[in-house]
Parts: sequence; C-alpha cells; structure tokens
Amino acid sequence: MKHYISPILFAAFALLLIAGGTVYAGEYTNSFRIKITEEDAVGESLKEDPVEAFNNAVEAAMKTGQSLGESELIGASRTKDFVLQDSWVKKEAHLQVTDLQVKKYRFWRPPGEPIRVSMNVDMQVDYIDVPKFTEDYEKTITGATYRSMAVPGWGQIYNRQYTTSILYGTAFWTFYVMFIQAAKNANSPDDLTNAALNFQIPALILWSFNVSEAATSRIMGRRGLENLRQAYRMDVQHEYVPLTERGIKFDFVLFTCSFGGGFSCGM
Repeated sequence: MKHYISPILFAAFALLLIAGGTVYAGEYTNSFRIKITEEDAVGESLKEDPVEAFNNAVEAAMKTGQSLGESELIGASRTKDFVLQDSWVKKEAHLQVTDLQVKKYRFWRPPGEPIRVSMNVDMQVDYIDVPKFTEDYEKTITGATYRSMAVPGWGQIYNRQYTTSILYGTAFWTFYVMFIQAAKNANSPDDLTNAALNFQIPALILWSFNVSEAATSRIMGRRGLENLRQAYRMDVQHEYVPLTERGIKFDFVLFTCSFGGGFSCGM
C-alpha cells in the first residue's frame, strides 16, 4: 500500500480553508422598509431656497422613519419570544437608515408662507437582532473547544459554521472508518503500519485542526461581536426579557411535602 497521506491532507485542508466561517455584522442585523407619506415629510425654507426646503423635508422624513422604526421594533419583539425595553429602543437601538428613496415630491407655497416641499419616501431601516446577538455573544471559547474535542464538527456548529462542520466531520470520520477497515484487513505488521500512516494519522491531524479552528473562530467571532456591541451601545445582560424558554425541558417530581396540619411527605 502506498503512502498517499500528503495529497489527501492537502485536498482536505484546502476545502476546510475555503469553507472557513467569519462573523459578519449582517448576520446579526434585521431590516424592514417604511413608507413616509407627504403629510409626514414636509420641509420649508425661510430663505426661499428650494434646495434647503427639499433637504429639510428629507430630514423630517428620516425623523418620522426613526420614530416609526422604534414602534415597529418594539411591536415586533412582543410577537416573538422576547420583549425589548422601550428605553433601550428609543435611546440605544441605534436604528440605521440604510436606504432612502424619494418616490414623489412637490413644491408649493401657502399664501403668506415660505416655500415648502412635501414628498413620499420609501426607506430601509436596520437594527440589531438582539436575541441572536446575545446568544452568540455569551458563547465561550471553552464551549467551542470541548465540543470539538468530543465530536469533530460540533464546535463549528456551536459557532454557526455549518459548512465547515460538515467538512470536518465528514473528513475525520472518513479517515477513521477507512483506518478501521484497513486495520481489519491487515495481514502483516507492515499493513497495519501503512493503515496508521495513511488513515489514522490524518484523522488525528484533522481532529487537532478541528479543535484549533473552533477555538480560533470563537475568539475572532467574539471580537467581531464586541465591535458590534460597541457600535450599538448594548449592555447584553439587560437588553431583552425572554418570554419563553427555548429548547426542551423535562421536570421530574420525586416526592411532595405538605406543612398544613403537620409535616408530611409522600411520593
């Protein structure tokens, strides 16, 4: 049996590097569109300057959009399994208007009044996904490391690197199963040695890289989330109140005790 450890490892590592996960701010932000009507986007110019009136109307539209965005964010949170605090939304949600399109506008002048402009505006507002952000922000390096040590690819799932998880898990178990088969079919010590060199050692190397990559990705991910936290001025410990518990929960009642009319316990 020939030693083809190097080509196989090279191909495996190339795939893993291509699929490596990175934390992007867009993964933790949501967006929605708001339409502003002419009544809520009006600007005027005391200098009789149409450009100034137009800019003032855009500014009014953005203020209205900010207010509507805050109401939308609070209302949407109450339909899910968490509630955003109103004070945080108004002061620290840091809603961002990322796209603003003036669909229609008109200039007009009331009798004895400055020139005015009213417009219809369509805008996109972005905000951070607090539950998802908080869940990932609280994940630890040891959590990712221990999971990868136990099951290759589990740490990547913990880091939301699903493609990398599949590749690490598939590569490790492929080499490991091939080693077991080669060891069973070995007819001499040399065959067993070749099986170890060709399959067992690559599996161990993949396992070690899997653990290292999970820990490194968690470190880099935490840094990215910290930068995002600072940009949105978040206190991740107090920003939302869960309404329901996620996951599956089992309660076992072994016995009950009563204090009325004397102390007694029973199954």
